[in-house]
Amino acid sequence: MPDFITSRIRKETLRHLGIVFAENVLSRGLNFILIVLVARELGPEKYGLYSFVTVSILFLGVFLDFGMENTAVRFSGKYGDKREGIFGVYFIFKSAMLAALLFLILLYPRALALLVNKPLVEKYLLIIFIGCVMESYQYVITTYLQSLERFTARAVINAGVFLVRLVSIFVLLQMSVPDIRTVSFFFALSGLPFVLVCSGYFAGFFRSLFSYNISRDMLKEILHYAKWIAAGSVAMNIMTRLDFYVIVSFLSFREAGLYNSAFQLVSPLMVVSLVFGKVFLPKVSKYTELSRIKAYIRKAAAAGAVVSLMLILVLPFSRDVILFVFGREYSDAFGVFGILLVSYVFTLWNVMFGIAFYSMGYSKYMTMGAYVELVIFAACSFILVPRLGMEGAAWSRMIASAGYLGAVVLFMYRKIYCVNRQEGLP
Repeated sequence: MPDFITSRIRKETLRHLGIVFAENVLSRGLNFILIVLVARELGPEKYGLYSFVTVSILFLGVFLDFGMENTAVRFSGKYGDKREGIFGVYFIFKSAMLAALLFLILLYPRALALLVNKPLVEKYLLIIFIGCVMESYQYVITTYLQSLERFTARAVINAGVFLVRLVSIFVLLQMSVPDIRTVSFFFALSGLPFVLVCSGYFAGFFRSLFSYNISRDMLKEILHYAKWIAAGSVAMNIMTRLDFYVIVSFLSFREAGLYNSAFQLVSPLMVVSLVFGKVFLPKVSKYTELSRIKAYIRKAAAAGAVVSLMLILVLPFSRDVILFVFGREYSDAFGVFGILLVSYVFTLWNVMFGIAFYSMGYSKYMTMGAYVELVIFAACSFILVPRLGMEGAAWSRMIASAGYLGAVVLFMYRKIYCVNRQEGLP
């Protein structure tokens, strides 16, 4: 590849990294301010209930995606002329999942509430569904923009949702309206303006779906890849907040509020892994040479080592951070914060190495690793949560993340480096 083309690609990649990083810093910053405002206003008990609603909105928005975002981005990069048709399938799939969720909420509201051992949440289910609809359709739009590498437009939408969310809830709190249902409802509707403005994309997806002829071989290739992504996404997405739901089920809303406050302190750090995933997946998916995949892994490992060291240096100040941000009411969360911080280090490495597997079509190995993580977490939670409470859930999460990383490293060594030596590739 000529040097001037390589230089241009590097500059473009750095620019995209900068945009996505700025977007996530701004979004996480706005979200962090909102969390502090709400947590201090409501206190641990009410904040725990508010956390259940908001966590459920965000969790279901991602869970019901079943990893289709990954599939849509990968094959849009591979079959650029079929992009809109691929996203037409994605949109229909999303709508079907939302219809199934509505069916469950309308027919089995009490069963869903009893599933988390908290009948009180039954009256919040409709709010959760509305929020999930907004999150899901916003996700389709931003994923489409990501596939086009239009990261600026994507950033405007994502950051804009957080800004609307912060401003609307801040006004409610200033008006002395701390009612959890009202605040949660405004949280749920924050994406509506952007979904309405971008609704024209959905019409385009429909038109393209029926005008483009997706071949049987192409569809078979997509389904073969997607089945592993879907299977893996179940475990991966459940693991994103299973620890929170374990606490809601076994402990009280107060403990749930304390735990979520610690989790939200770690959440801004996830900017790094999000940037890696959003920017590098569509780029690395275009690599056809194993040497380029290995070069990406070396660079990712170097960057991961630096970030991991920086995060570990924060551990001695865990208690001070909790007290400064949330106040003395949340002082019991400092132990959880330190454990979750270490857990995130393992998660970061999993994301960076996982991009190499997805780009090569080895999604089944990430799926296997995800189920290793889920099984380890379930076993550890059964033992540790009854004994250690919140910290037991945090320890379970950390041990499971470490197990996942171990599985990923093993698969990577066997499928990338061992194959490389056997075939004599550079």
